[in-house]
Amino acid sequence: MKILSDFDGVWTDQAEEAAAIREHFDARLSALCGRVVQGELERLLVSIRARPEEYGWAPEGRITAYVDEDPLLATSALALHLDRAGGPLRDAVARAGFESATAFANRCFLDAMARFREHHSAEVVRGSLDTLRELAGLGAEVVIVSNSPPDKIVHWFARAGVPVDGPEALLRVRGNAQKWHTASATCDVLAGRALYVDRPKYRQVLEEERPDLVIGDVYSLDLALPARLRRERAAGAPRTLVLRRHPHTPDWITQDRAGGAIDLFVAGVQELPALAREFAASGARP
Repeated sequence: MKILSDFDGVWTDQAEEAAAIREHFDARLSALCGRVVQGELERLLVSIRARPEEYGWAPEGRITAYVDEDPLLATSALALHLDRAGGPLRDAVARAGFESATAFANRCFLDAMARFREHHSAEVVRGSLDTLRELAGLGAEVVIVSNSPPDKIVHWFARAGVPVDGPEALLRVRGNAQKWHTASATCDVLAGRALYVDRPKYRQVLEEERPDLVIGDVYSLDLALPARLRRERAAGAPRTLVLRRHPHTPDWITQDRAGGAIDLFVAGVQELPALAREFAASGARP
């Protein structure tokens, strides 16, 4: 059995990271404006969260994941709002040489993550090592496919004692996967939201890896394309789609399992060995 897994939000809990990104974004924007802007941004975020279907991460103009799917996307949604609305905050970003507030937010994200890794104890979720050992004992292959850089992923697993290189490796890492990159406006529609599925970089990974099971925590980024491939019986389509469910996972995903596309919800990766056992016993979708 081959398991293709996202990293952030599946093998990690993002609360501290999200707080660090937002703090850095607020501080940098305050410095550009010459005044404290945290309160203004918080008021904007309240408005954004009241209309989450209109905001999210849009690095190329199309929303590639919605703000209510992942706490890491708050700054991206704020940037999208500033790019659309203009005004003094957007003007301050332009004067600093950024082509857009989104470009500024992306820079803040990278800088905040570098600082976070330097000053915080990066940890994967408790029990990750035992889970991966158990999966290996069942003959399951685990491939991490993430937008995060591979050195971050390797570093975080290494701190948990998880071997990533050599004959003892318990997983493989494919970082910088660009799941966010969309080549066209081809989309599925779920709960009135466009889910763009023409993601050629991610599709290439799926076709090369041909996983049996795909697990992620952000439906738009991790599971929408595999769901389309399975529906079309295309190359790289997995048998099983699993969402790691969080308290923040939105109702439009959970209420009908994304229109029936999600086979299972799990509370954590510790549930994967049981799925691998069912897979081995039945040879079919758990």
